[in-house]
Amino acid sequence: MGRLEKRNKKRKRKKVTLWVLLTFLVILLVIIGYGGYLTTKFAHVTDLAHDVLQRGDKSALRDKKVNPFDDNISILFMGVDKRKGQDVPSRSDALVLATFNQKDDSIKLVSIPRDSKVPIIDPTGKKDYGMDKITHAHAYGDARGGMGVDFTVATVENLFHVPVDYYVQVDFQAFTKIVDALDGVTVDVPVKLVTQNSHDKKGAIVLQPGKQKVNGEQALAFVRNRKSPGAGGDFGRGQRQMALIKAMIHKGASLTSVTKYDNVIDSLKGHFKTNLTFKQLIGLQQYASSISNIDMMQLKGQNDMSTGVYYFDLDDDYVNQVSKKLRKHLGLPINSTSYKSSLEPSTDSASGEPQNK
Repeated sequence: MGRLEKRNKKRKRKKVTLWVLLTFLVILLVIIGYGGYLTTKFAHVTDLAHDVLQRGDKSALRDKKVNPFDDNISILFMGVDKRKGQDVPSRSDALVLATFNQKDDSIKLVSIPRDSKVPIIDPTGKKDYGMDKITHAHAYGDARGGMGVDFTVATVENLFHVPVDYYVQVDFQAFTKIVDALDGVTVDVPVKLVTQNSHDKKGAIVLQPGKQKVNGEQALAFVRNRKSPGAGGDFGRGQRQMALIKAMIHKGASLTSVTKYDNVIDSLKGHFKTNLTFKQLIGLQQYASSISNIDMMQLKGQNDMSTGVYYFDLDDDYVNQVSKKLRKHLGLPINSTSYKSSLEPSTDSASGEPQNK
């Protein structure tokens, strides 16, 4: 058994990289106007979840504050592995940056692999964390007085040279509940997938090839598996994540799902945090007609075990291409600054965050 395989077996962490996008689905669909009761209920959940960034309400990459009603904006969606009863720094297992263009009513999404090797940015400027997995940015920040979101936002802004105006964070416990609240979704399973369940029972979920309806636990297996024969590793997993996003959008947009939104909102209670106010969320209503035609991008790169620790080594040229697309979509000048990855990861572990996970 290789070192990487042993590490993954020992860790047994729930590597879900999709649940945060289901929150995105809820935000876009629930507030469209299916009744005053749902609107009031979602407003209450949003008020409880509201939490500002320590930087304030404007990115340093912006000349002025922007809002969803009048401007092109960006939102960073995060899924974290924080678990009930565990008081330890949490990582971000899901990172998706979305940009919204007012003129076109269009949306672009880019998925960032959790193990991407990037410069970790401390927004306070007090410490140089060097190169590390982007998932660790949240843990470093958590260990510095609960600044996980701030560190992650700053790191993503540095990666793409794109302002992150808002964020939405959800923990993994909401994932299966949301899928089940919508009474499952239909996906096309490309190959046989054998995966542990949410309680880490090995081989508990078996999905046969073909189109089928999956429940919350099965959906979790669908998006987390990368080791089954023919599963395609991290790239194949990323493709299935995008496929499930589309399936969720299709299911959520159907009239038969309207009655299920009450349960979907309940699934977010206590698992949801954002610096968007409910009034600002209403500003996203204009993009409702665009949810079936979202431009989805997945960062390219290569698996890297040269240091004995697994990293996803990003394709710098492709990162720069994505950066230009996002800046253009936001109506910003094309930045001449190019992203360039480093060859050496950080060896700093002052935050208590293990470097080999």
